[in-house]
Amino acid sequence: MKKFLLIMLIACSLQAFAQGKVKSGTVYSQHPYIEVVKQLAVLYEKGDAAGMEKLYADTAQVYGMTRYAVDTTKVAQWSVPPAKRLPGAKAGWRQVFENWEQIKMRPIVPPEGLEHTDGTFSVQSFWLFTLVNKKTKKVAKVEMVVFHVFNKAGKIATQVEFYDPTSLLAAMK
Repeated sequence: MKKFLLIMLIACSLQAFAQGKVKSGTVYSQHPYIEVVKQLAVLYEKGDAAGMEKLYADTAQVYGMTRYAVDTTKVAQWSVPPAKRLPGAKAGWRQVFENWEQIKMRPIVPPEGLEHTDGTFSVQSFWLFTLVNKKTKKVAKVEMVVFHVFNKAGKIATQVEFYDPTSLLAAMK
């Protein structure tokens, strides 16, 4: 039995070492698209929806922080809301700017650019998003991760955000 276990251990070890490495792209700490994402955060802090819109493709899809009227049903808590097109996202940004102030976006870690072997380029960024509700004067602090996928023209084609809205909900009460 000991020999059998030894042979199985060796076989499993050899299989683990036999796994090949496949490069799927390149990671950048500095890239022009990273600067676009940083510029987007600055424009968001200023409440400049028109400036933000210029960074997106006309056909952009925005997922995540488009849930401006938060739905707390069980299904909604565990699902990603449907995508918004640029006009819908812009209307949502304006709604945030009308109801919240002192908006700050601070990177938790520096954004990284990911150039994939299939030719797509995305930027992943992790933020501490802080804002004050104008009505209640309560502060909301939200940690979020955002993925921006760029098109060939250098515009944001897709934006996906993941975050926990609990702090936003508490600040609205």
